[in-house]
Parts: sequence; structure tokens; C-alpha cells
Amino acid sequence: MKYGIGLFAALCLLAIGFYTGATEHKNIFSEVKWTDIGTLLVTFFGFAFGFFTYFQWLNGKRKEDAYLAAKKYIASIDEVEEHLHELLFQYNHICPAPGVVVENKYVSAKRIEHLNNVWNCLYQARRSLYKSHRELGFWNVRLADSFVEDYKAMNKQLDNISVVCSVLNNQLFHFIESNMENMNDVIQHKNRFDELHKEIHQVTQKRMQCGFKATFSFGQ
Repeated sequence: MKYGIGLFAALCLLAIGFYTGATEHKNIFSEVKWTDIGTLLVTFFGFAFGFFTYFQWLNGKRKEDAYLAAKKYIASIDEVEEHLHELLFQYNHICPAPGVVVENKYVSAKRIEHLNNVWNCLYQARRSLYKSHRELGFWNVRLADSFVEDYKAMNKQLDNISVVCSVLNNQLFHFIESNMENMNDVIQHKNRFDELHKEIHQVTQKRMQCGFKATFSFGQ
């Protein structure tokens, strides 16, 4: 935008210089009609206005793209949360706990298969989150300082929860194949999943409390 204003000022100075020179050597232009001069001025100011309008549009487009990049980052976090909630829902129905009905082997096997699919989807969602975070800088957008630390903490917690899920899914397979012989291990890792899920949820909900404007800083 500042380059457009500078160029517009340069054109104005050029026009002023031309007019000054013309008045000093008015005899040279004695044959020039005022209608021609008027047409020239209208053309010049029309060009200048169009140039200014273009840079205004370009500046607005950049701001729009910056907001879209920020929204994409938020959408990536929402996708991660969605898969985590699905994992929690499935674990709550298959892991042993008071009040949980023991499912038959076939239903449990299908649930474990679904858990593995969701776990893979979570991995892809994390890749999308990484890419959307990386693209913020390209559009001259950055996270507020407190949210930078939250992003780092969330990624660390997601690393931990991925390991826990991988182990827990394997333990659940042996759990239904061995008549619940490894129940204590399943319960232990399920409790660890619950802890990590709660921590991640607290981090992601912070943006809901602070709002969009407090989460990002947009460059000029």
C-alpha cells in the first residue's frame, strides 16, 4: 500500500513539474487547445485513481488471505479435537470401568478397528495443524505470545497421547483375546489417556475464552 501512495505522489509531482515548465515556456504551447489539456488531466487523474484503487484492493485481499490463514489454523485445531473426542468416546465403551457393559468379542473387535482408523485420522490432522501453523508466517500472521507456548505444549501432549493410544489399542486387542488378563494395564493407560485429553482440552479451549483477535497478531 505504501508503495502505491509513493508512486501516486510521484505522478502528482511529475504533473506539477510539467505544468510549471509549461507556464515558463507558454509560447511553446500557444497552439495547444484547453480541451486537449482538460482531456489529458482527466486521463491522468483517471489513471491515478485506478492505480490507487488497485492498491487498495490488493491491500484488502492480503488482509483477507491473512484472516483465512488464521481461520484455517483454528479449523485444524478443531479437527484434532474432534478425533480426540471420538477416541475418548470409543475408549469409554470398551475399556473396563464401573458401569461399563462388557461387549461381545465381535463388537469389541470392530470397535478396535475403528479406533485404529481414528488414530490414523488424528495423525493426518496433526500434519494439517503443522502446515496451517507454518503458513501463518507466510501471510504475515503470528500467534500471540501466550498462544505460542500453548501451541508447543499442545504438540508435546499430542506426541504423548499418540504413544499412549498406540499402546492402548494393542493392549485392547490382547484384552479381548486373552479374556481380560491384562485388565490392569488397560486401565492404567486409559487413565493416562484421560489425563492427556483433559490437558489438551484445557489448552484448546483457551482460544474460546480469549477470542479470535486476542489469539492472533496481524502484520501491516
